[in-house]
Amino acid sequence: MIRFGTKPSTSTIKPYIRHCQNLDFNYPYVGQTRDLIDEGDAPRGFRLDRFLYPVGHGQKVFNAVTKAISQWEMFNHPMSELNYLNPEIKSGNTVVVVFGMMGLWTVNPARIIYEIENSRQQGKIKQAGFAYGTTMGHIAIGEELFHVDWNLETDEVNFRITVFSRPGSLLAWVGKPYMLYQQKRFRRMAAQAISTKCNRIC
Repeated sequence: MIRFGTKPSTSTIKPYIRHCQNLDFNYPYVGQTRDLIDEGDAPRGFRLDRFLYPVGHGQKVFNAVTKAISQWEMFNHPMSELNYLNPEIKSGNTVVVVFGMMGLWTVNPARIIYEIENSRQQGKIKQAGFAYGTTMGHIAIGEELFHVDWNLETDEVNFRITVFSRPGSLLAWVGKPYMLYQQKRFRRMAAQAISTKCNRIC
């Protein structure tokens, strides 16, 4: 949803979320971020980004970041506004993220696809998080995995975002360089929000 002028109100957004709950994903590669964390290429026509932000060391930090992700803390900053009917992290739950700039507002629906609560690299990396994918109405097309890694060999804990995407509307195609800039800005702000929350808990 794209709006000009005033920011969409909660009374407008809530019915829109209900409507989006019944919409299909707007891309065919649902769940593929799971296989792109450490290696691999994005689906054809998509851009792949792997973002990593060091948060600290040890199980206490890992647990704090895990909790922060489950509470959607990566959206707790001025650039974005998260809206939902149910904040629970579970497959099938739909949320929308509102972005605004100079009187232009986009209301972007996405649906949770899967959670990760296991390890990889033969047990070397413990991980937690979840992925959501865009549905019809989002200005982009693709999938984003928010997760935390704890390297049991080095004890390092990193907040990570693994995402493949491409523009999904005429507005996004025309403003593609700006959209890429804003996506990078969002990831930095998301990481800072997670780190701030972790510091408060730890």
